[in-house]
Amino acid sequence: MLCIKLDSKIDRWWVTNYVDVHNHSLASSDTTPFLRSHCSINEAEKAEIVTLGSSGIRNCQILDYTERRSGGYEHRGYQLKNLYNFTSMHERAEMLADDADSVIKYFKERTKADTDFFFKYDTEEGHLTSLFWADAQSVLDYSSFGDVVVFDSTYQLNRYKMIVVPFLGINHHWSTIIFACGIVSRENKKSYEWLLEAFMEAMYQVRPEAVITDGDLAMREAIKSVLPGTAHRICTWHMGENAKKYIRDSEVMRMFHKLMSKAYSPEEFENKWQEFDDNVSKREKSRKWLQKIYASKQIWAGAFVKNKMFLGMSTSQRSESLNAKIHKYMNSRLSLCKAVQQLERCVTSMRTKEAELDCRSSQTFPVLTTPFYNLEKSAANNYTRKVFAIVREEIEKSEKFVVIQEPESNTSSTYILAPKGKLESRVNVDCFVSEGNIEKVTCTCYKLECEKIPCSHVFAVLIHLDVTFIPQCCIDERWTKTAKSMFSSDRKGGDFQVSEQVQMCHELTELCKQICYQASKSRAEFVKTKELLKEEQRRLNEIAKGIEKPKVKKDVVSSDKKSPQKIGNPKPVVTKGAPKKKKYERMKSSLEGRRKNKCGHCGMLGHNRQRCQLLQAENDVASNFEKLHELS
Repeated sequence: MLCIKLDSKIDRWWVTNYVDVHNHSLASSDTTPFLRSHCSINEAEKAEIVTLGSSGIRNCQILDYTERRSGGYEHRGYQLKNLYNFTSMHERAEMLADDADSVIKYFKERTKADTDFFFKYDTEEGHLTSLFWADAQSVLDYSSFGDVVVFDSTYQLNRYKMIVVPFLGINHHWSTIIFACGIVSRENKKSYEWLLEAFMEAMYQVRPEAVITDGDLAMREAIKSVLPGTAHRICTWHMGENAKKYIRDSEVMRMFHKLMSKAYSPEEFENKWQEFDDNVSKREKSRKWLQKIYASKQIWAGAFVKNKMFLGMSTSQRSESLNAKIHKYMNSRLSLCKAVQQLERCVTSMRTKEAELDCRSSQTFPVLTTPFYNLEKSAANNYTRKVFAIVREEIEKSEKFVVIQEPESNTSSTYILAPKGKLESRVNVDCFVSEGNIEKVTCTCYKLECEKIPCSHVFAVLIHLDVTFIPQCCIDERWTKTAKSMFSSDRKGGDFQVSEQVQMCHELTELCKQICYQASKSRAEFVKTKELLKEEQRRLNEIAKGIEKPKVKKDVVSSDKKSPQKIGNPKPVVTKGAPKKKKYERMKSSLEGRRKNKCGHCGMLGHNRQRCQLLQAENDVASNFEKLHELS
């Protein structure tokens, strides 16, 4: 203890008391790392923690990684509590007051680095209501794979409860690809029309051939308005879930699923629908639902969508599978700035996977297993590995069909096929031959037209004609290895556009890793390298003392307080869907009334122990007994 006192008469400080003995037991060497004075996170460690955290690594995993790298908890320098405190402060610092204005400034910075970057936003009463963006790589991807677009509006992953609407497609590896992203405050026709118009503007007004969405009525009306003539299909899974609310019988439910999936003719559909209608409950609510879905049969019934090009998709499962990926990077507490950045990180991870699949398809060759070696080899040379597996299944299925009738004259080109043992089930395949080459092939199953992949019936005819390669008319460019060879790909996007200081720090870190690894092989080199690094550290510390600490440029440009025109943050809105329930809250039945209290003494309902008459009577008897005992 050290006590000092000021003597005002002579204006001097005096030591009045000094005790050189500790008033507590000292910490042992293995417990000192947990003392508050020994726990601190330096600037370099903070930068590393932020990088690891943005990659989805949890704090406990970061702590374990740091401990193993440093050689034990005593060399780590900080504890789990310090780590949580720092990450919490960092998240709060990113909750900018001018969140929306910062996002717009961030996008403007993106346009400087990527001249083809497109973004658009809309405001209402000075507050941001809608946002849309797409980078140059997304536009190139759309030019190659934009024939079918899937989008859904089921993601509420930011603090304003705004809806994230990703525009999805399928690439040449049969993997999900993101064309653009939109964020809207309201789920109405006006918002969806604004999004679709922005999407068309970014994609140079090139319309998709088909669109798959959920059953949202506002979205349906917006597609009719902005994309007239584009084939539209409602997700069969959503239709089935809605049907469960009105159909209680399992047999009738199977009938409805057949109406959605079976490729009936329009006449057969009408007959089946009448049979289905008669079996559904006659309640007024059910009748209204039946009338509603029957009016929109053109966009969900298999009889009307069977000949349209949807690449074999009948559900918006692509959107649902993306939900899991998005949740890895996002949560409902994120600011708008952070949500945009995390979405871009999700896009970057998907593009990295595409690059890996490109390498696998171009540098490896699959094992050929079917007896039709030449056809299978032709498929392996043209298609990517995933699509090749699908085509090989069609080649294998072709063995089940036999040609029962060939063209009768030179003017006819129709081959009639049937499954072996079921000659009554016939399929027609038309082959148009010009100068010995097959110029066009069509089949009554429409697989080639709808999925752009040759069906088993076409392969059966090719095998019958002893064709040794797949005709060019049967190979669509979108499924081949060269689908994106016309333009070079930039798969990094905005995720890796960081400040110059951060980029230099990353480069030096990677260089130091290699130097340290080489120096650690020899004790002498280790000592020499360690002394050199310490000397360099002392030199840089001396330089840092003489200059002002530089301000690190953040990945997201902070808002300018002097800017006269600012965009207000979005107003949190109440979105569609069921109200949010508390965690572990049990959903009550509509027949269940208010829960009655149960007495802990007598077990009866309607009262508790404080109001239990039986307990009060027993207490009165005991009290009277004690009084009598005292008197006696």
